[in-house]
Amino acid sequence: MDSALSLRPATAEDIPRLAELNLELLEDEGYRVRPGIDALIARHNAWMASAEWWQDVLEADGETVGYLAYRPETEPLDPEIPEVYLRQFCIARDQRGKGYGRAGFKLFLNERLGHGTRVTLDVMESNPAGQAFWRTVGTSPYFQRMEIVTG
Repeated sequence: MDSALSLRPATAEDIPRLAELNLELLEDEGYRVRPGIDALIARHNAWMASAEWWQDVLEADGETVGYLAYRPETEPLDPEIPEVYLRQFCIARDQRGKGYGRAGFKLFLNERLGHGTRVTLDVMESNPAGQAFWRTVGTSPYFQRMEIVTG
């Protein structure tokens, strides 16, 4: 990673780029539903309008290289324990392999979270590269979500 990485809150002007990156993320995860770009723009706009979801942009040399979408929570059985659910963490395809993912996650931990905050996230079974990435930054499995689709 040659350039300094920074983290800033997303603005309305960022939404089209975040939607493009969101589409890349869904494709790379092997997610079975592929909404169009307009639906993703609407999703990110709704998150921005909500006090529930927060979005941050990762930048290097003024260029958006990734983003995060997350929601502050508390541990369900102990409200004294702060928790953040990291819904999306994406580095642009053309920026991967440059260290932005590891550095961006560390920046997120250091700049956005207080000491002792628990971070939870879901990683698709169809995304072994994502699973490998999350292991490299220190996460470990806590539970496995399972599903069945009725038919």
